[in-house]
Amino acid sequence: MKVLILGKGYVGQNIAKAMGTCYDVTILSRADLDYTDRSTLFNHMSKAQYAYVINTCGYTGRPNVDACEANREDTWYYNVIVPVNIQKVCKDVGTKMIHISSGCIYDGYDRRYTEEDEPDFGLLSTSSSWYSKTKHACEMMLRDTPVYILRIRMLFCETPSERNIIMKLRKYDKIINKVNSLTNIEDLCGFCLLMMADINENISNLKPGIYNVVNPQEVSTQEITKIMEQYGIGNPDWKTIEYEELKKMTVTGRSNCVLDDSKAASYNLRLPNTFDSLHRCIRNISDQLR
Repeated sequence: MKVLILGKGYVGQNIAKAMGTCYDVTILSRADLDYTDRSTLFNHMSKAQYAYVINTCGYTGRPNVDACEANREDTWYYNVIVPVNIQKVCKDVGTKMIHISSGCIYDGYDRRYTEEDEPDFGLLSTSSSWYSKTKHACEMMLRDTPVYILRIRMLFCETPSERNIIMKLRKYDKIINKVNSLTNIEDLCGFCLLMMADINENISNLKPGIYNVVNPQEVSTQEITKIMEQYGIGNPDWKTIEYEELKKMTVTGRSNCVLDDSKAASYNLRLPNTFDSLHRCIRNISDQLR
């Protein structure tokens, strides 16, 4: 089976590596093929006949979402317009589409947010980031199309990548102790493989739509840093500050929330225990840094 992955970033490369042992995988950056151009993508996909397209491209901002505030036009283009155009091409050529989205469209702890909850940190929020607004807008555009939308949160993995939340925490001297859902990228890859097998075999009548793809247990920042210290990769200069103090150092607001993974679990697609994955990743990172 042929799979096309769009975007050679953190998520795209990891998914390509995981799927390369099972499927005929092609991963493309915009330098390889200008997939932001609808006709260019259509011509390529018409010839290649992929069974799936996994869209991992997007604008997240470097070093963080504050950069999106200064680049609103690019953020909207890559997070809304490009995914919608990719979906249209997939429809035209008869290819199934998986879109990597974000759970950073909710904020607060009133409940564990399900796929049916209206985002409260998205387009209509006065405190949300531009990044979050674009992710919400894209979901609104795609949710009535035959696309599998996977919401992820605060990615971590077993390599010392700069995009890994573990490495970000290690770098920061000032941290806030908030509770959040996390997504382990290796577990995300496993989810994609199982989901595609389910769809291909029609095992559980898995329908297109939105899925919260997070490890099941929410985790506080302090719980993560304690595990990091246990494996000898803590930061001796860590200082816990209040969120109000952090807001003075950032351009825009941050999402802190817990997502409900019951929908994924109902299809036997629940990710592994959060703490098991954290220990595995932090232990492996510790070994690599020595």
